[in-house]
Amino acid sequence: MKQLLSILLLMSSLSLVHGQNLPWIKFYWTGDSIGDRYFDKLTMDVPIKIDNIPFQLKAQLDLGAENTMLYGNSFQPYLEFEKALKNKIDSSTLIWIQGKKNPTLKGVNLKLDNILFSNIDIVLFNGFGDTLTLDSIHTNTIKHVGTIAPDLFQNKILVIDYPNKRLCVLDELPKRFLKGMSFVDFKIRKGRIKIPFQINNKEQDLLFDTGASLFPLFTTNHNINDVSDENQAIADSLLISTWGEYYYIYGKETIHEVKLGNRVLPPTKAYFTDRKDMINFFKEEEIWGSTGNAYFLNNVVVIDYKNKRFGVK
Repeated sequence: MKQLLSILLLMSSLSLVHGQNLPWIKFYWTGDSIGDRYFDKLTMDVPIKIDNIPFQLKAQLDLGAENTMLYGNSFQPYLEFEKALKNKIDSSTLIWIQGKKNPTLKGVNLKLDNILFSNIDIVLFNGFGDTLTLDSIHTNTIKHVGTIAPDLFQNKILVIDYPNKRLCVLDELPKRFLKGMSFVDFKIRKGRIKIPFQINNKEQDLLFDTGASLFPLFTTNHNINDVSDENQAIADSLLISTWGEYYYIYGKETIHEVKLGNRVLPPTKAYFTDRKDMINFFKEEEIWGSTGNAYFLNNVVVIDYKNKRFGVK
């Protein structure tokens, strides 16, 4: 009997270590072409359900955004279909996005995969997203209708298990889960986190942005030579879009050391822009640039919003 109990306790401990009992939310990568190249991990998407809408929906996990939102152009036919949800639109609570005011859906029940976030508020981003019709929402294809932002995870712990394509939201981490995990403290502003990297032996804060899946490092033309060389040739260029606006970015191979905590990160391409609005944004946020999913595809990442620390193993 004692032997059986010991075996059961051991199985329970292993279960916690490997995350089998955690409330996992599946995610999947969505690929697309940029120019003449196909990228298989362009966006990090989560299946969602909103109130009683019976159709298949998805939203991008974007920790570089501020507000969880539904795209007005894409979600309008669902509001027509589900009249009770339309009645939850609150035009007195307005959120500014790209210089425009947007209403809020109040008291919504949102499921990420099978995990419920009850009675939350979601921004309705007017005039954004692919336009859908009442006819098109009845087709079998899953529709991309929004963004999941870090406002959903404040005062919680977000775990992203990249190799197994899953994430979970916790109040506490199981102690055994911490084995092999190294942490650095982060700063936070408007819900977005800034992680301290060592770039060419100098500490620099980088925004952690899961909406920028392609770029291990993204910065400005003023900062790019911190990781490369002034006379180094451009190694790549891409025409990308941010919230529907297109612009070119350029890449250089990194030649100077980049570290996160004690972890030396592998050489990569660092991308940069000369857009004034991006330069001003980085200055306002007091960051060197941003980092995304690309550095961590083989890792489990912990974003501890409660204790302001970022962990990798």
